[in-house]
Amino acid sequence: MSSTEGAEDFTPYQMPDLQPASARELKLMIKDWRTGRATKKLGEALHDAYIAILGLVMVGAMIVNVIISAQQVVAQCASASCLSARAVLPWGSLALSVAVALTASRLFGPVLASAAEGFWLLDAPVDRRRLLTSRLVSALVIAFIGGAAVGALVAALTGSGLPAVLAWAAATGVSATAAVTFAAAEQGVERRLPVRLLAYLFAWVGVVALGGVIAVAANWLSIDLGPDRSTELALAVLAAGLLIFVISLVFAVARLRQIRRSRLTSGGALAGGISGAFFALDVGLVRDIVVEQRAVEIGHVKPKRGKGIGLQALTWREWQRLWRFPQPLLVVLATIAIPYAADALGLSRIAPVIGALALFAALIPLLGGLRVLTRTGGLARCLPYPTSKIKLATIAIPAGVALVWVLAITAAFVGFGEGSEQRSIFDAFLMALATGAAGLLGAVRWTQSKPVNFAAPMVATQAGAFPPGLTTKIIAGFDICVLVTFPMLLGGSPFWSIAIAGIVALFLLISVDADQLRQQQQEQQRMLDEQKKRREAAAAQQKQRKR
Repeated sequence: MSSTEGAEDFTPYQMPDLQPASARELKLMIKDWRTGRATKKLGEALHDAYIAILGLVMVGAMIVNVIISAQQVVAQCASASCLSARAVLPWGSLALSVAVALTASRLFGPVLASAAEGFWLLDAPVDRRRLLTSRLVSALVIAFIGGAAVGALVAALTGSGLPAVLAWAAATGVSATAAVTFAAAEQGVERRLPVRLLAYLFAWVGVVALGGVIAVAANWLSIDLGPDRSTELALAVLAAGLLIFVISLVFAVARLRQIRRSRLTSGGALAGGISGAFFALDVGLVRDIVVEQRAVEIGHVKPKRGKGIGLQALTWREWQRLWRFPQPLLVVLATIAIPYAADALGLSRIAPVIGALALFAALIPLLGGLRVLTRTGGLARCLPYPTSKIKLATIAIPAGVALVWVLAITAAFVGFGEGSEQRSIFDAFLMALATGAAGLLGAVRWTQSKPVNFAAPMVATQAGAFPPGLTTKIIAGFDICVLVTFPMLLGGSPFWSIAIAGIVALFLLISVDADQLRQQQQEQQRMLDEQKKRREAAAAQQKQRKR
């Protein structure tokens, strides 16, 4: 048979017309793949849901109890100035909620994608907007729920009625959602500067609002904000927030196709790392991840030569670090208004606790050197100084900042708000000093606390097995703030708080920690073993000579 005859019988294979899968089909494939490999049984899922609901009910009951107690305390100041001051406070919570929403959006995206989605889904020939719309909706829902919860809580704590609470909850939630939508619109065109500037702007608006609370309560400023007017203003803010939300949403949805894959996956990697750190209940690791992300964004800096010799070099390095990144000082400056606001609202009794917790959170970014030296014991052992002196040298600059903070809040404890207790300047300075010491020592305790060792033997409890140091890791720092300020909370003398702070400082900064004691014991045991071996060798040589 010739080749020509064979060619006449051949029918070429016709390729079918293949259409690319849609975004919905790809998501259904992922869902089927995950559902088919689920390892949790139905009973385990129901048990986890029961635990979650029970925990939510318990926490909700505690929050309701705190709100009722706070309303009873706040109801004691019924003058016009006090009522107006309480009406200004929701403005501060709204501005700070918007600032937090913008900061989180700039950090994560707000639209993000995981690494698997980045190299598989985003490379598929599908419309990227269909893949990322659900991520944008999730970010908006989280922002609305968080903002509404903060707005409702603050409005309820100020003694507002139900209409005002609902109005401020809706206004704060919608404002936070509008901020996230604006950040998503800017993410589509790779602009970060407007989001950063607006975050700083709203943060300072919140601080100014706290200053307004103080000024109105002290009769330095006259503002007539009754409950009805406060509700009307909240509704006006709600309308403005809805308008900004709609306009920003149009641009954000239109620009979803323009977001680069590297920008999406970087936010997803950051979210995955932070979720893993939260799963391990290591808040310090969360901050380390955020700091590393910021360093990656900056890229490089110009190195500077250190100064001084000995321990002075460590202190000078801390000063250089603060001079290069002075943003934490703005947070410390903002916390000065918190004790004044507490005294203005008639909460002078709990002002030391609130002030100590605020300073504790603000001083943590200033203790980067202490964290490095305590987490890397080999580096500290390379320095020819005791551990206690190294710690004192690294916290010299944060201690100076805390002392300035103490001088700035002394007037808050003198008492100027309605219903606040009047004190002398000396007693007020002692209370401020004890409050500052509590915040500083709490930050030191949190910074040098050891990470949770999940390789250690677990402790069996009714809630399951968990590492022994997990509970202490969660409350590290908070326990010091409460312990030092507890005598003042009960109306006692601040001398007791200062004495407790001195004892705590002795254990945290001057005494030898457990790791150093363990290393000394190991070194001593090694020397004893070497001496024992030498004696055994000498005894063996002596027996050979006698033979």
